[in-house]
Amino acid sequence: MIVVGTLLLLAAVSLVVFNWRVASSAAEGVKDKVVSLQEYIREQPPIVEDSSLSDNSSHAESGTDDSSQPELVIPEEEEYEALDLDGNFYCGLLTIPKLDLELPVIRDYSLSNMSIAPTRYAGSIGRRDMIICAHNYAGFFLYLDRLQQGDEIIYTTLRGRQIHYTVGWFELIAGYDSGSMLAGSDGWDLTLFTCTWSGWSRVTARCVLA
Repeated sequence: MIVVGTLLLLAAVSLVVFNWRVASSAAEGVKDKVVSLQEYIREQPPIVEDSSLSDNSSHAESGTDDSSQPELVIPEEEEYEALDLDGNFYCGLLTIPKLDLELPVIRDYSLSNMSIAPTRYAGSIGRRDMIICAHNYAGFFLYLDRLQQGDEIIYTTLRGRQIHYTVGWFELIAGYDSGSMLAGSDGWDLTLFTCTWSGWSRVTARCVLA
């Protein structure tokens, strides 16, 4: 029993060390991607708004006429633009000032992509229903639950358009309850989520357009 217990303890320590190395490597890796995206964005010409574009938000499509709702108009080519960096396609930068985070966002969701950077899980900025997920690594979304109502979130497109949000509220969603994760986009405009330590639930920040 002592031998078995010792082996299990060593296995647990090895797993912790392995996970720490993976998280550290991922946090270091995104720094280069942020610099590359920043350089790319700086090289883009200034945005010239086209007055002929109509509001492409999901809120407008729902038929509601609420003048208090801010307008968000993004051309389709800007909405789906992505930059290839080392075989992964990045669609923008996510900035969370309170957590001192600036992170690249990968356009296409997959488990392997999540180990590299935060990833667009579903939706889009223009439709005001984008969901971004990331592991609870240090340097990713480890401290997501430290945000409070009213904290600022900024998403920057590859054309340099900065879209400002504020945290509206938090939810704790079951790990496989994708329906609840996707629901309610008429009340929020951006969602950020990550795993709890147990992995059974998702810490979910619902954000609204500022």
